[in-house]
Amino acid sequence: MKQLFRHAVKLDLTLNNPASAFGTNDAGGIEKSRDRALSLAEIREATKVFRKHMDRFGMDNYIAVSLYLVLGVRKTELTEAPWSELDLVKAEWEIPDERVKKGKGIVIPLPSQAVEWFHMLKARSFGSDYVLPARRGSNRPFIGGDTINRAINKMFGIEQGRKRPGPNLMGDIEHFTVHDLRRTFRSQVSALGFSGAVGERAINHSLKGVEGIYDCYDYYEERRQVHQKVADVIEPLVWVGF
Repeated sequence: MKQLFRHAVKLDLTLNNPASAFGTNDAGGIEKSRDRALSLAEIREATKVFRKHMDRFGMDNYIAVSLYLVLGVRKTELTEAPWSELDLVKAEWEIPDERVKKGKGIVIPLPSQAVEWFHMLKARSFGSDYVLPARRGSNRPFIGGDTINRAINKMFGIEQGRKRPGPNLMGDIEHFTVHDLRRTFRSQVSALGFSGAVGERAINHSLKGVEGIYDCYDYYEERRQVHQKVADVIEPLVWVGF
């Protein structure tokens, strides 16, 4: 904000910078980076609660959580995904540059479980062009970026706005977010013995330093193995009883 007003001063659009008197503490302090990753036991228990209260959590949200756990995509890469990006016959999801952080698209090889879950969403999308279409009157054709997080929060008894919070149905499970599911996927990749380079490419991170400059390999086949092996671990925890 300070930089924005500083630029306005240079352009003679304003005489002073009204943000200059404010520091980091006025904005709530420096944001702490999260390091939350769910254990396999937590995944089992959390999704068990979701299944028990499916009328409250929602099947679309449940499938989305499953996909985050085995694909490791960013929140809006899934919530705003059009069906045109997915080829369920080839088992691939091609996310273009314009929908990816830092503008670097990726082709994700889908594990067999994810293909099945996308088919379930296809049947539930009622002909929409989007994987997760807007559920109520909205200016956008897909669900909001915070829809899944709100559903998770609701299970923890956390409500936004003026709504009275409901009971915490999650017991002793520590609170988590969609981004924590992405971190959980990345942690599972390491737990399964894959290299750091493969793990970083699986979540579409650029490799750092000299390695990032010279290593232009896509790791597609390795990523195919990664997603399938993670899905083989996650599915029995999440889809038991269905």
